[in-house]
Amino acid sequence: MRTQQLFSLGLVAFGLACASPGQRRRGNVPPPKLVHGSYTTHEFDSAAMGRKVPYGIYLPNGYAAEENKDKKYPLVIWLHGMWEDHMRFHERGGSQALDDMIGSGDVPELVLVCPSPGRNTFYINGKDGGRGEDLIEQDLLQHVDATYRVEADRGKRALMGVSMGGMAAMRIAFKHPELFGTVATHSAALFPADLDKLSDRFKKVMTSQWVAPMLKETFGDPVDPELWKASNPLALAEELPEERLRELAIYFDAGTKDRYEFHLTNELLHESLEARHVPHTWRKIDGGGHSWGDGLAASALHESLAFVAQQFARAGGQSALRGLLGGEDSKEGNSKGESKGESGDRGKQR
Repeated sequence: MRTQQLFSLGLVAFGLACASPGQRRRGNVPPPKLVHGSYTTHEFDSAAMGRKVPYGIYLPNGYAAEENKDKKYPLVIWLHGMWEDHMRFHERGGSQALDDMIGSGDVPELVLVCPSPGRNTFYINGKDGGRGEDLIEQDLLQHVDATYRVEADRGKRALMGVSMGGMAAMRIAFKHPELFGTVATHSAALFPADLDKLSDRFKKVMTSQWVAPMLKETFGDPVDPELWKASNPLALAEELPEERLRELAIYFDAGTKDRYEFHLTNELLHESLEARHVPHTWRKIDGGGHSWGDGLAASALHESLAFVAQQFARAGGQSALRGLLGGEDSKEGNSKGESKGESGDRGKQR
């Protein structure tokens, strides 16, 4: 019982802090002025959620050009954080950063999709709140593949996310490297695999009546320990076969002033992957805070997008080589990140 209570308090602390009114909107900040692409909104029918699900999509200008009518583009799926939606990436400078990097040539023309199954789903196949994980793995991929010209090669697919979405991106990519070749996250909401090891910050927070229903819908009442374990990236990093994790290119960062102390659990992930000799890139950003409010679009997002671009280029080179040699690779598009740990504004390699 004590373990279940501590876990609920921890998630409530996260929900209460994320729900701070000052973090929800940018006020009267003008919309991004995209030059090299456009960001539009749509929706699709999701069997996993039992309803229509909205999403935002960035398409490069070249997508509509006649000479590119048969061209397929790399795909990035961005998972938003708690209390956010499919417009947050666009409104908080994400699409602007992507657009600028495409213009400079640091990132290739690509398609980015940001679905919004709900503001607090954790993208988990929960108890009563829908099947958020199936939404990403099945419904969304099927819709995007059928609607847009995107690459089917896992090496040309990346899963990215921030906070709650970062946790989900790691979980889904760790479990399904056959679907995504790259995962890149910021301020991922990682909780200890051992529920008795929540920090005092989480233990002391009072429960909230308006957050409690979300917890019940997702993890049950009381919390289902098996569902929690299966949804925890830290547990997956310790238990999944090393060879599966090594199929992924892995990037993640967190700031040392993260208001939820997620830099501590992200560092635990780094240590776990390092102990198992799983290649990855970890950046601990000195003085960095949590999510969009602390300059994500202006700094860390450039690092993660550059990492993703590098993996796409590597996968493209491997595909070209296989074509020249006339061979096939059972792990098509396999690409790996460099194992390293970093700190500082741009990072100091250990």
